Amino acid sequence: MKKLILSLILATTFVAGEATNDSLLNADNTTNRVAQSGSSGEKCFDEGTHIINLGAGFGSAGYYRVYRGAGYDYGATPAISLTYEQPLPKKVGPGYIGVGAYFGFQHIHARYDYYDYYFGNSPYYYEHTWNNYMIAARAAYHWDVLNSKRAEVYAGAIIGVRIQTYTYSTNNADPAYNHELNDGTVYPAYSLFAGARWYFAKNVAVFGELGYGISFATGGLSFKF
Repeated sequence: MKKLILSLILATTFVAGEATNDSLLNADNTTNRVAQSGSSGEKCFDEGTHIINLGAGFGSAGYYRVYRGAGYDYGATPAISLTYEQPLPKKVGPGYIGVGAYFGFQHIHARYDYYDYYFGNSPYYYEHTWNNYMIAARAAYHWDVLNSKRAEVYAGAIIGVRIQTYTYSTNNADPAYNHELNDGTVYPAYSLFAGARWYFAKNVAVFGELGYGISFATGGLSFKF
């Protein structure tokens, strides 16, 4: 009887050990599958991501100065931007660095209408226009902790040039004012920015960014391919 009981104990111990080993093996396989799936496709920005952003910016960065008051007509278009971004081949720390290019444009105009009593009480105007073009390189860090399957938060910098053209014209008959001016200047451009992106479809997202560039705030659509 003692031998039978001892045999049963040994057999039970062996079966339990085998079951435990199988469970641990299955757990390891599951962990590996999860890790593999998490490293490919479970982040909205990873080693295979390519993104085009089309945005509209608001809050002018103050590239011009003009008086605004009675008789003035002032207007500015949204700051349109187009950016491209793709990751570096390997992770840098706990995330990816995305690199690409930035192009931005904004048009501003100001016009002043008035009457000159010294020249027959005729209607005259002064008109100013500015066009700003920004061309820059762009880089952003996408930290895995803030990078999920459908949403992310990122931050980065741009560096490049801003090209500003300026035009002045008037129909005033006074020789002191009756001239036209066309000018163009190139300035260095650089900015830090922070942004967030959320995918409402598989490859289409909305994004928003804050930073000193062609405008202070930009929002729009991201297209992933």
